[in-house]
Amino acid sequence: MNNNTLMNIKNQKIVLYLTKQVILLNHSCNNIIPEEKFQRAIAMFTNKSEDFETIKKIIDWHVQNERTRYIDHLKRKRNYEKARQNKKKILQKKKVA
Repeated sequence: MNNNTLMNIKNQKIVLYLTKQVILLNHSCNNIIPEEKFQRAIAMFTNKSEDFETIKKIIDWHVQNERTRYIDHLKRKRNYEKARQNKKKILQKKKVA
């Protein structure tokens, strides 16, 4: 096999792996990866000189980072909602008093 064929095979593996990871991430994190970001990731990770395992580790790092950011966002949102509810309760108690 020539280098071009090997690169094409590696690129196909990368696209398949990225697709799987994005589907899993979108399923668990409310579709946080839009199509345009997915396409940018494909462009970013294909046609690279690094071997597949190295690229896979970098993809995994990005996926974990996105998941962590999503969880942090949910926590901030939940804390904001709790603070709003508490403020609302305090204001209601003051009106009653």
